[in-house]
Amino acid sequence: MHVRRHRRSSLGWALVLLAPLAVVTASSEAQAKPQKRGGQVEGMIGAASCIPGRAPCRQDQAVFSGGTRPSFAAGAVLAFRPVKFFMLGAIYRFGMFNPVYDADDGDDYRWAAQHTIGFLMRPILPLGRVDLGVNIAPGFGRQVFRLGRGSDRDISQGFAMLVGPNVDVFITDNFFLGAGVDFVFNTQKKVCSTRGDATDCTTRPIRDIAPTHQVLFGLRLGGTFGGG
Repeated sequence: MHVRRHRRSSLGWALVLLAPLAVVTASSEAQAKPQKRGGQVEGMIGAASCIPGRAPCRQDQAVFSGGTRPSFAAGAVLAFRPVKFFMLGAIYRFGMFNPVYDADDGDDYRWAAQHTIGFLMRPILPLGRVDLGVNIAPGFGRQVFRLGRGSDRDISQGFAMLVGPNVDVFITDNFFLGAGVDFVFNTQKKVCSTRGDATDCTTRPIRDIAPTHQVLFGLRLGGTFGGG
């Protein structure tokens, strides 16, 4: 009888000691399965750079010379993942330029930027806590080069195609950090130049500065919500 009581007592203490370990193990297993279905929201911050398009990124002419240099970039995504392998939603990218030009026919440029919004389709390869994805987003782009005086500006706008790879790592079940590269290819040809109260649109502007293509490099953070 004494031996049986000793065995029961030892078994009881063993269960008490193993209970916290079981809780920790269950918690670890839950954390090992991040939520990859439902809504997803992302923010991006980084840098943008010019890629030659219809207009060059650097010119060396007698009356207009200089370059369109890199600057700040930001963006956001709001999307839905019906399955963990694919996502649909809306993407927005804001990429600034630093136009440094010497012009003999008027003011120099103060700043420039491109707004891009598109319908996002992202195939994803989920690998545990890691997502490898590719952004594919047809949409609309608007490029603005603002001069140093008043509201004078050069604008091009029209269809744009955004593509680029990205990688995300889930830190918790619903929160991730990542990085990505987006290439924005513009198809517009016409440039509208505003000088004072007059606006002139042409496919052969005197200042051949827009439109260009753009590449954006960014760190990303975001989360998932509402998944089952």
